[in-house]
Amino acid sequence: MDRHEILNYFEHRRDGAWVCTRPVTLTTARESVAIRPGARFDYGKKVGGIDLAEYLERLGSQFGS
Repeated sequence: MDRHEILNYFEHRRDGAWVCTRPVTLTTARESVAIRPGARFDYGKKVGGIDLAEYLERLGSQFGS
């Protein structure tokens, strides 16, 4: 999966959080993490060593999501 395709698995909420909409496995330099639908990610919450909300926000602004 191209890195921007991860955006297809999350929804950006008005309050700034990102919520998983379907199962996905996030693979980082540290580990692979299975993320289930409904999991919420706010800024500062790290997954696999990355701030997932910040990462998704950056991808969204790069790829128009």
